[in-house]
Amino acid sequence: MEPTLLREYEAKLVYWLSQGYKLLVDDIDGELRVTAHFVSRDGAVGSERAQEHWPMTAGLVELLTDNGVEISRALAGPRPWAGPHPEDL
Repeated sequence: MEPTLLREYEAKLVYWLSQGYKLLVDDIDGELRVTAHFVSRDGAVGSERAQEHWPMTAGLVELLTDNGVEISRALAGPRPWAGPHPEDL
């Protein structure tokens, strides 16, 4: 993955985490489905949800795990690649 693209994903991840979003990441047939969910606290009204599909690369998997975000393999299905899962690298 190009370093500029990785930095864009990193900036988005850091923003979501710094704003208190809860992140759910699923391995969907070799692609990462990232769901960022924010619910206002202390009686404030409003919630926000964003969902994106990120490529399954070793760099993004490392970025997510280094930031404490778990990747669920429950929906992974058959592996469309040869060799180990990118998360296992």
